[in-house]
Order: sequence, then structure tokens, then C-alpha cells
Amino acid sequence: MPANEWSEQYGPWALVTGASSGLGAEFARQLAAKGLNIIMTARRRDRMEALAEELRREHNVESRVISRDLTKSSACDEIAAAVEDLEIGLLIN
Repeated sequence: MPANEWSEQYGPWALVTGASSGLGAEFARQLAAKGLNIIMTARRRDRMEALAEELRREHNVESRVISRDLTKSSACDEIAAAVEDLEIGLLIN
């Protein structure tokens, strides 16, 4: 699918959990390369902030970093509150 069709298909934002390293970080890179803005969640804020800067620089997309431990019962509600103003069409978990 061409890059511009990704945002038409899924909307402007994707939420990627575990985005501070490994597969989560790579999913964030691949989706940003397709033109999607990225919301990243994981525990390691410093790694996500570095990745957010990389994505802005390389792909000119917006990023939002949400540092949360998803094993905590309050994490889902906190993430939902932090992104309630965004149109999220894709979740990578």
C-alpha cells in the first residue's frame, strides 16, 4: 500500500506499545515511514523521546510519548486520557 493510503485507511495516528525498543520501536519506524503520526507507550521515556526525535527528523511526523507500565491497572485509563484528543486508527500491541 502506498504511504499516503495508510493515513486514509487508518487515520492520522497509530498507537504502538512497547515502543522503547525491539519490535515496538521498529513498528513505530515503519509506520512513521508510511506517514502516520505515532503515539508511543512503554516504561523507558528516554528511549522513546530519542525515537520520537528520530521519527520527526527522518519522516516529518508528529509523535507523542507516554511513559506507563502496562502491568499497572491504571495504565489503560491514563493512556486513554492522554490521547482522547487524537484520532487513532491503528493499535500495535
